[in-house]
Amino acid sequence: MSFKIISPQQLEAFKSRKISSSTVIDILDGMKAGDALTPHIQAINAPEHYFVGQAYTVSWKMVRKGSDILQQQPSTWSQVQQFLVPELNNAAGLVYVAGAGPLLTHAALAGGMSCTYFEQLGFAGVVLGGAVRDLRELRQLSMPVLASNPIPTDTQGAYWVAETGTQCQIEQVTVQSGDLIVSDINGTVVVPLALTAQLLQEALSIDTTENAMLEKIRQGARLPELINITGRI
Repeated sequence: MSFKIISPQQLEAFKSRKISSSTVIDILDGMKAGDALTPHIQAINAPEHYFVGQAYTVSWKMVRKGSDILQQQPSTWSQVQQFLVPELNNAAGLVYVAGAGPLLTHAALAGGMSCTYFEQLGFAGVVLGGAVRDLRELRQLSMPVLASNPIPTDTQGAYWVAETGTQCQIEQVTVQSGDLIVSDINGTVVVPLALTAQLLQEALSIDTTENAMLEKIRQGARLPELINITGRI
């Protein structure tokens, strides 16, 4: 991996506090950076999920015929096998993120066997810019899998893997390998790697403030007055 690795201690601090994706996107709005993925991408197997980690991307492209249509074309497996990221032996601290540009809803970017393998590699979660298949097997995993929809059809013969560990596109959002991915029941947010250190520090501070506000509201405090004091809502 060529990108900077966020320390396990930083990720654990973020994870243990379950910093909300809402808090993260609020901070990014102030930085005029970052993006939330389309709400069409939701947890398939873990509706109450939470995970945080650095993106490791898989970029899919539509298959195009070769210049000589009479020549035998490459086998479909040779075109897609890199989606299993064979270059990785340990994916601890990483989130598997795959995209093909527009949401790929008519063919699955992963399935039960591959996602089981990704869990064994140590990925914190899987985010697919399109469909997935094999729901029965996915529901046996503890690792959250996010996708747009289930479908039995796979990508072989129609799409190929252009590159891994660089970047991918999910609709209008470009995800770079190394970007921080924060996903919970509110949605999934992409934090540019260059802003991660600053965001982690601000997020922990804001989380402390907002938790204190919630406790005061439960005890009868008036929210408008708390907002005037803290500047948070």
